Amino acid sequence: MSLPLSGVRVLDLTRLLPGGLCTMLLADMGARVVKVEEPGKGDYIRLAPPLLDGVSPFHAIVNRNKRSLALNLKKEEGKAVLRRLISRSNVFVEGFRPGVMERLGFSFDSVKELNPTIVYCSISAFGHRHKMSSMPGHDINFQALSGALAVGRKPELPMVQLADLCAGMYAAVGVLAALARARRSAVHVDVPIVPSLVSWLILPLAMRLVAGRPPKPEDGLLTGSDPFYGLYETADGRQIAVAAIEDDFRHNLIRELGSPELESLAHDGGRGRCRAKRLLKKIFASKTRDEWHSQLSFKETCVTPVLDIGEVVGLGRIAGRTLSRGLIGGLLPSPLSFSPYGQTHTIRAAPRLGQHTTEILKELGYTEHQILRLEKSGVVQR
Repeated sequence: MSLPLSGVRVLDLTRLLPGGLCTMLLADMGARVVKVEEPGKGDYIRLAPPLLDGVSPFHAIVNRNKRSLALNLKKEEGKAVLRRLISRSNVFVEGFRPGVMERLGFSFDSVKELNPTIVYCSISAFGHRHKMSSMPGHDINFQALSGALAVGRKPELPMVQLADLCAGMYAAVGVLAALARARRSAVHVDVPIVPSLVSWLILPLAMRLVAGRPPKPEDGLLTGSDPFYGLYETADGRQIAVAAIEDDFRHNLIRELGSPELESLAHDGGRGRCRAKRLLKKIFASKTRDEWHSQLSFKETCVTPVLDIGEVVGLGRIAGRTLSRGLIGGLLPSPLSFSPYGQTHTIRAAPRLGQHTTEILKELGYTEHQILRLEKSGVVQR
């Protein structure tokens, strides 16, 4: 049975992570995604280290389930190919700074003339209407400007590209919402990366408004004030995550730990909470992480082991799958399941640059002779 977005045609003119994630999500739900790339270069996420068998895992994951068309948009014949594609597509996604698509001749207004019902999605630092809209940047810049780097701690280089991922998710949501209306008219979905990430800082912003100062870790229930919500080191130097903030879970945890005095300390204000933290720290330091996992994780306590990424991959904890050298893109399959469709379809490997150029051009009506001429003139790459 086909997936929810089967039949939806998407043009991906983006590079790197935000737009790539957006169209990956759409492809995972059944959309037919054509990734338009510059001949000879392609999306430079292809070169992001480390390489596995010559393939970047970033490219393999983000660009799975897509077809690659190597097309030179600086040549008029290349633009003509893109116009044909636009007329047959439902979604157009671009991730350039405002003004670039206009200079190429593919602004929202121009694309709308070619396809009056298309969904046109733009992803940029601040969107098209902000005074800083032309500012260049990457994830660390956007996290820095959003305040996310300095929430309750000294800023440090992030290991997860939150801004890029956040913008990609918002872009996918915006496209899905716009598709419902696009049957009647074209829609421009403008996704600003920095404000997107700011919108995720719900608790820090709320604390700032209430306290009138930047939030500290000990301020909030979920950031350190509650002894039953936090991380504790175990006997083997690893950590356990405790989130027993509801009464039932807390009662179960206290019973399993055999320390009834924790109950009264939990309700004894700041001083009691500090004593409870010290006691919990001492208790959890008495056994290894895995011993606590065996004792607590399945006892309705909201206690889990803190895994490192090697354990997550090595133990097959990602949707029950393990890393395949032959298909790296299968490392992070879509977590979505659609009833009655079931899990999203079998993952197809990310394409090599220009792998589907011939196939796509023939679908547009180009003959082999015409394709060969385009190839010789540097318009396309196969």
